[in-house]
Amino acid sequence: MKKGSKQFIRYGLLGFAMLISFLPLINPFQIFTNLQNFSFDAFQEILPRNIYAEDPVVIIDIDDNSLAQIGQWPWSRNTLAELTNQAYLAAALGFDIVFAEPDRSNPQNLISLYPENEILSKELNALPNNDQLFADAIANHGTVVLGQALSNQNQSSSISNKYGLVTQGDDPKQFLANYLGVQGNIKSLEDAAQGIGSMSIGNNDAIVRQLPTFERVGDQLIPSLALEITRVAIGASTYQIKSSNASSEEAFGSQTGINHVKLGSLTIPTSASGNAWIYFAPSKNIQTVSAADVLSGVIEPEFFEGKVALVGTSASGLLDLRSTPVEKNIPGVTVIAQFIQQIFANEYLQRPDWLFGAEFVAGLVLALLITLAIQALGPIGGLSIFVVGSGGIIGSSYYFFKSKLFLVDPISPLIISLIAYIAITFFNFLFTELERSRVRGAFAQYLSPEMVNRLAESSDALVLGGERKEMTFLFSDIRGFTKISEQYKDDPEALTQLINRLLTVLSNAILDHGGTIDKYMGDCIMAFWNAPTDQVDHRELAIKAAHAMNKALSQLNEEMKDSLNFKLEIGIGINSGECIVGNMGSDKRFDYTVLGDAVNLASRLESQSSNYGLSMIIGENTFLNNSAFQIIEIDKIAVKGKTAAETIFTCFESNAKLTNDCLTKHMNFLDKYRSQDWEQAKILINELISSSKELALYYEHMKLRIDEFTTNPPPAGWEGVYVAQNK
Repeated sequence: MKKGSKQFIRYGLLGFAMLISFLPLINPFQIFTNLQNFSFDAFQEILPRNIYAEDPVVIIDIDDNSLAQIGQWPWSRNTLAELTNQAYLAAALGFDIVFAEPDRSNPQNLISLYPENEILSKELNALPNNDQLFADAIANHGTVVLGQALSNQNQSSSISNKYGLVTQGDDPKQFLANYLGVQGNIKSLEDAAQGIGSMSIGNNDAIVRQLPTFERVGDQLIPSLALEITRVAIGASTYQIKSSNASSEEAFGSQTGINHVKLGSLTIPTSASGNAWIYFAPSKNIQTVSAADVLSGVIEPEFFEGKVALVGTSASGLLDLRSTPVEKNIPGVTVIAQFIQQIFANEYLQRPDWLFGAEFVAGLVLALLITLAIQALGPIGGLSIFVVGSGGIIGSSYYFFKSKLFLVDPISPLIISLIAYIAITFFNFLFTELERSRVRGAFAQYLSPEMVNRLAESSDALVLGGERKEMTFLFSDIRGFTKISEQYKDDPEALTQLINRLLTVLSNAILDHGGTIDKYMGDCIMAFWNAPTDQVDHRELAIKAAHAMNKALSQLNEEMKDSLNFKLEIGIGINSGECIVGNMGSDKRFDYTVLGDAVNLASRLESQSSNYGLSMIIGENTFLNNSAFQIIEIDKIAVKGKTAAETIFTCFESNAKLTNDCLTKHMNFLDKYRSQDWEQAKILINELISSSKELALYYEHMKLRIDEFTTNPPPAGWEGVYVAQNK
């Protein structure tokens, strides 16, 4: 290659490395955002937030036990009034619940049922109104905060604000999520409350990572429930929202949008859209008491003194479940409680805008260094730079999270660097791979894929010889092939097309599961596993391939049901054992094949599958303990040409085929059969034959065999081994 061409490639690859560094800016399909979230979640799983002994937050949980003791939800408002009164010493009491309608159990609601009974109406009017009891309890408590639900369905509820607001910089409304309306509480409750906040989680992500501090409905700003509870707990009256461009000096280097929210002496850093990252702790560490225990007095009022109490539900039927980076399906009230906890603990996850620029520079520099290293030192040199650089980026991200609680993204720089390494290494190996592809293309139609790969790498494999290996063998044959051939005696081309189509789908199933096809023998396929490359799970791969072959055959029958007047069926035999595998033949012509007794037994088992009415029979050396398959013993047999007995099995994909009760009866049947208790064996067969359609033909076969043994008993000393009369 000319010097000018080398320089052109050199600078071209450097330009390519710089170009891919801009991928996080483009962020196609939100890929980098999702990868960032994955890395941030991983940091929280490794280093979850600690909950300190002085943490004031406690959840009053409307749990399943509470529903069992008090009754189904919604509870009467006088019950909630009693709950409120029991927590009167709390610094703040928040409800993660909306009370949008009057209590249906109010005594006054019964008046309409008996309009002509004036005495009853008078007595009912004299009874206390449940909503008013609850409102009085809220007012007497003096620090109750109610929740409200924001909606894009243009709710008609009015908006009640209990706070003051000071803004600095740009108008924060332009940065906040905007809703059409709000579903609030009935007026008497909102009038009595000290605060009202939004229960929104702010987005539809499956995992909650951030919570909004403020949202908006038109021109009205709505604080979150967590902020309102905190405001009431510390006795503050006013929020301060700091946005960008407060002044030209302050705006320099700060993010565009909302910067933070202040509440008294507390400062909550936010994203540009006003969301706060939540640093999650395991929910089991959050102090939680049952609402039933509070109402019954088991939890005394003094328990709540100085605490921030939050009423919510974990009851399974109320469906308020969320997922966080550290847990799945936890009560939504727990998420709000965690936000309040970290406000009081003053521990916040942060992602300042300058971090994105730092990550971009790190990815760019590492991509350029990898490119230069590959050109100077080859792929190993580039890989060394990639490994060292990746370790540095991951270590730095972990350090900043642990020491500063900064969310530094290690994934984007690593993806950029990895793309650079792969792409540039690809060009270095391109011509070599093109040559190997030419060899593979020429021989792939004649040899197994693994053998083609070995030949492409080295011609040393083209010598006679073999090695001893334990392998698994599969034989497959089309049942009734002679009758099928008779139907095509005047159209052999159509028969050829049919067989080729069938062998194609069966072969694909074998190859997809790592098998090597040894040969086609008419309508029969012979395949093996664990050669030429080692496969530790060769038994399982062969069984999986057999199931895949049956599925492929079912699909083919469905596709061809309109063109065929018969149904294609196959029998499969699988066995494992030692054999000799290698190049066998003459010095002029040889095949890569196998020899050994275990191979012959696999062929014999395939032949026996039709006798037993089964699609698959496997030998005892292929039997898998603790397998995901359901492997069922069916007989002991001495196949044609052998005197040694072999325990044989059939196999289903899952435990759904035979119940444990059926399996127990099946093993009892085999015991009775082998002990020559023919009468009991037939009784068990009659019970089993309707339990599993997959084994119905097998049980019919065994019933006929028992009838034969009843007439012509087996010889003395018979141990249940059936001697096969055909191959």
